[in-house]
Amino acid sequence: MRYRYGLLGFLSLIGVVGLIIEEPAFYPFFAFVLFFEYFFIKPDEMFLENMRKAASWAFYVSLLVTTAGTCCLALFGQTAEHALRQGIGWGFACSLIVFSCTATYFEWKDSTGASND
Repeated sequence: MRYRYGLLGFLSLIGVVGLIIEEPAFYPFFAFVLFFEYFFIKPDEMFLENMRKAASWAFYVSLLVTTAGTCCLALFGQTAEHALRQGIGWGFACSLIVFSCTATYFEWKDSTGASND
């Protein structure tokens, strides 16, 4: 089970590809290297619950940002193809940020002994 979360670290290889082909747009994928730490964490029920909560937050944010971004760009005169491509990109980026931040927050909250809501 823990290896599933650690595998997200391999997305950082896209950042390496960005270095090779000199494409700065791929550099943010280096942030995924942080997920390699999950190879060394023994998952318990709280860890799995925290990952589920973080993933559900990220999913809903992705839906919201993708929809709002696509609609706004389309309404302001962008082509449908461009608006959809940008909306999906924004949704993907925001969902990764939300997942990473909420997973870190839940892990910090669990490690400090705060009560779980």
